[in-house]
Amino acid sequence: MSAAIKWRSLLCDFNQLQLKATLLGGQSFRWKNYKSTGLDQNEAEFIGVFANIVWVLRQTQRELQYRIVGEQPYPNKANRDVTKSPIHEHTNAVKNVAEVRMKVAEPSEYAVGGELLYPVSYYEQLLRIYFRLDVDLEQQYQQWIKCHEHFATSAAKFYAVRQLDQDPVENLFCFICSQNNHIARISDMVEKLCRNYGEKICEYEGTCYYNFPSISSLAEITVEGKLRELGFGYRAKYIQRSAEKILQLGDLDWFRQLCQLDYKAAHKELVSLPGIGPKVADCICLMSLGHLQAIPVDTHVFQLAKHYLPALTKSQNVTDRQYVLVADKFREIYGPYAGWAQTVLFCSDLRQFRERAESGSEQENASKPKKKLKKKG
Repeated sequence: MSAAIKWRSLLCDFNQLQLKATLLGGQSFRWKNYKSTGLDQNEAEFIGVFANIVWVLRQTQRELQYRIVGEQPYPNKANRDVTKSPIHEHTNAVKNVAEVRMKVAEPSEYAVGGELLYPVSYYEQLLRIYFRLDVDLEQQYQQWIKCHEHFATSAAKFYAVRQLDQDPVENLFCFICSQNNHIARISDMVEKLCRNYGEKICEYEGTCYYNFPSISSLAEITVEGKLRELGFGYRAKYIQRSAEKILQLGDLDWFRQLCQLDYKAAHKELVSLPGIGPKVADCICLMSLGHLQAIPVDTHVFQLAKHYLPALTKSQNVTDRQYVLVADKFREIYGPYAGWAQTVLFCSDLRQFRERAESGSEQENASKPKKKLKKKG
């Protein structure tokens, strides 16, 4: 696909979305900073993969702008040719199971002109769902500020961190990789999974981009040994065995059923898989199953929780009882979107830690839009 493909955009106020913290803050591990030739260095762009598409994203004060630099057709199990059958038959009776991963229905037609596979509305729908743009985030922030002084003092000025709505298959295996790990190394592991077991989408500016592997490809008996060779350690076993068990449970049909369960039932199903404990299950519930009240309590969140539960100050490790106590406290304070509020707090605290540890130049650039927010407020 041509590197000169044009930018497209959809309306999205800068105070409703901060790309950097949202994409690089530990929710997804498929995004990187990107600078194209001749770009003004004050503008931030990000390149990454979701929905079998390679995207380049940037934003202005009023728009989210995107370019599609590579894509695969919508996964179509029936292998129908939508150009010959533009109106899908039996749509209400049989849904394409790929919708579990793609989050949107299969397009009913191809685009005219050849630059993109599908109409522009398809890509806008993907972006709106991925970033949950139906939620008025400024309104949520104002509510969270009133909930507790910790949010008001720590996170209120760290604007527009959105909770992504991701492919549950990718999300599940990425967070198996996340155990006892940091963002850079998790990203490296996820890239290895895609390069070794995914399908190539395209090569762009000398880099090959791959979609996230299918469950069946990760369930192969040889996967554990290969992943151990690639440096996954004990996580290799959990990836292969979880994939194997999911296949036995019904593959994407199991995920489809999982998406229909309430939070507690979905969490219970997830912890039945090898290598998935309460925290990873909560990550999946929050980031790909739509349970925005889920609170993944790791050691970092546990430290944050001491602002709300001073009795935990002397505790260093998270016990099962304390895990439930912390999660319930966040839900009590922040309500049905408590998991999203916790994500904002996590990113804010992470940024403050980095500012203390680094020179601060990168963070200074990232914080510039906050001045715009103050002017509007």
